[in-house]
Amino acid sequence: MRDTGSPIREMQALGPASAPAAVQVPDPASAPAAVQVPDPASVSTAAQAPASAPAARTLSPDELNALVQRQFPDYAACRVTDASGTHLLMEADGARLRTRPGGTISGPEQAGLVDLAAFLLVNARLGRPTPMALTTSLQISYLNRPRPGLLRTHARMAKFGRRLCVVLAELRDEAGDLAASATVTYSVPPAGAGQGTG
Repeated sequence: MRDTGSPIREMQALGPASAPAAVQVPDPASAPAAVQVPDPASVSTAAQAPASAPAARTLSPDELNALVQRQFPDYAACRVTDASGTHLLMEADGARLRTRPGGTISGPEQAGLVDLAAFLLVNARLGRPTPMALTTSLQISYLNRPRPGLLRTHARMAKFGRRLCVVLAELRDEAGDLAASATVTYSVPPAGAGQGTG
C-alpha cells in the first residue's frame, strides 16, 4: 500500500506564505481629519449685507431760524421748533402779525406763514440754504378765523422731486383749531445754483 503522505506534512510543506493575511485596522490618529463645512445659518449676516449709505443731512431748526433772520426779517415773529426731511413745525406770535377788521389774522399773513413753512421744509430736505427755491403755486383754503395768539404751522413733504417739491401745510390757532390748509409747490434750482450765503 502506497503512502499518500500525512496532512500535517502537507501543511508544513505549504509554509507560512499560505497563511491568511492579518486584517489591518487603521489607526484613528492617522486618519485624515474630516472637512468642516460651515453652517450657512452661522454665517454673519452683517458680512453679507452691503454697507448702508450715510443718511442725508438735513438743516436743523437752529439753522433754519438763522436763515429766516438773514433772508426774511419781516418774519421775525416766526420760529421753527421741529424739522426733518419730511415734516416741519413752525410757531408764530400772532400778536405781531397784521390783522384785519374784527381782530382776525389777515389772509395774506396766513398765506405767508404756510408759504414760509413750505420754503423752510424744502431747505431742510435739501440740507443747504437755498434762497432761490421759488414758489410756483400756492392753493389755500381759509377754514376758520384765527385770533391773535400763538399760531402753529405744520408742513409735510408730499413729493420731493429733482426740480419740483410739493408741500402740504396746515395752520392752526392757539386752541388747535384748523384755520387754513394749503398745497404749495416749489421749484428747486440745480445743486450749486442760487444757494446764496450759508
